[in-house]
Amino acid sequence: MLNTFSMLIKKLFFHESWDIMIIKNNSHLFPENTLDILNNSKAQLLRKKYTFQADPFIIEKEDKLYVFYEAFSFLNSRGMLKCRVLDSNLGEVEDIKLEGFDGLKCHLSFPFLFYHEGELFMIPESSERKEVMLFRCTEFPGRWEMIKVLISDAEFTDNIYFTSGDKSYLISTTMKNEMVIHTACSLFGKWEKITPTLKLSNYHHRGAGKPYFVNNKNYILTQECHPGCYGKSIYIKELIGISPLNFEEKLVANISPLINQSAGVHTLNFTDSYIVYDTKNLIFSLLSPLKKISYKFQVKFRKQFFA
Repeated sequence: MLNTFSMLIKKLFFHESWDIMIIKNNSHLFPENTLDILNNSKAQLLRKKYTFQADPFIIEKEDKLYVFYEAFSFLNSRGMLKCRVLDSNLGEVEDIKLEGFDGLKCHLSFPFLFYHEGELFMIPESSERKEVMLFRCTEFPGRWEMIKVLISDAEFTDNIYFTSGDKSYLISTTMKNEMVIHTACSLFGKWEKITPTLKLSNYHHRGAGKPYFVNNKNYILTQECHPGCYGKSIYIKELIGISPLNFEEKLVANISPLINQSAGVHTLNFTDSYIVYDTKNLIFSLLSPLKKISYKFQVKFRKQFFA
């Protein structure tokens, strides 16, 4: 009875709050010492400005660190994309709202960044529109333009793009956390769904950061999600092989919230000098029930708009 009451109190009066943590480290050798650094290094908290500061992707450029992330507030219950600029000592210089996304009028998160032929691109999470969209940076870091809808009529989250051999791949997850794989001859080619034979290390597929090619090995990061428990931990997996016929992965490590005694972690990225991840905490508030009701109402309204 007491346990049931505690669960009810938690459900009603606690809400999630996500924050971004940054570690400066020049001795990171992924994935060999990643866990050791995360467990034993002091991480700096990105200054709190929003209820959720999550899904960090980073670019290190000209002695500055650019942290692209989702900024979410219960006031509008819709994530927007921003970039926090830091100097080499992790002093915060600027917080830039990314331009070129307002017309979408949907929740945006997971600003997946990658370079292609010398240009910077982004595939943000835009599942409310039932579209997977490709954006190009026209003026770094703040100005972007949408150049192509890669996949339409599908609610896919946290899309991961990479190339292998002469093929381009897009790994996505449905709203039920089911993995979906598409392939194309190139980034700008026609994307087609494939159903390769799967040899999986576990059934947690949702993207948790960029893929990495290190020492002739391909690695992907996925987040552990259970019903009622979103963003519990991160899995580092070696991608043994991928083709239209076969997909095989091997579990390398698990990054748990024990790294900072939090309630969860679900995105991790790094550069030569920095590691960034987000972390979840549960916040008590008497207004939590109203915030949750408002959030569900506004999400339902937006989904009707895009139906």
